[in-house]
This record gives sequence, structure tokens and C-alpha cells, in this order.
Amino acid sequence: MTTTRSSNKTTGISSRVSVKPTRQAQLRKLLARKSGASIAQIQKAFNWQPHTARAAISAQRKSGSVIVRSDTDKGSVYRIVEEGGTP
Repeated sequence: MTTTRSSNKTTGISSRVSVKPTRQAQLRKLLARKSGASIAQIQKAFNWQPHTARAAISAQRKSGSVIVRSDTDKGSVYRIVEEGGTP
């Protein structure tokens, strides 16, 4: 007994593939929040060490994002501001 297989290419059925956003895109979303994100929050979100979180913020800066750091009771908070914006 022989078995034949049909290909989805001929049926025209497209499979939906969800593309996971990159970590830099996810980080940008965290930093773009009105409240911003602390190093601890970034560490928890991505399971990163503190130096990795700081390096990722630096990479955002190198890509052209304006990131400000403000000191709070809970530590430093980083957030993205618009060009020419005030923190």
C-alpha cells in the first residue's frame, strides 16, 4: 500500500505565523511607558543581569532613542522621551 501526501502550497492555505517581537522592541515598549522602567523591572521582565539591562539601554541610546534617567525612592528609572522633549 502506498501513501501520497498533498502539499499546502497547491491548496493556497496560508498558515498564520506570529512573530515574536525582538527583545530590543520589547525593551523599547517598557521604556516608552509614562512611568518608564527601573533596572530591577527590566531584569525581571527579561531574566537579565543588571549589566545586561544597562547594556541594552545603551544600545537603545545608540540606535537614536533619547533616554532619560530620573532618581526615585525606589532607584533609577529610565524612560524614552521624544526628541526635544523634557523629562
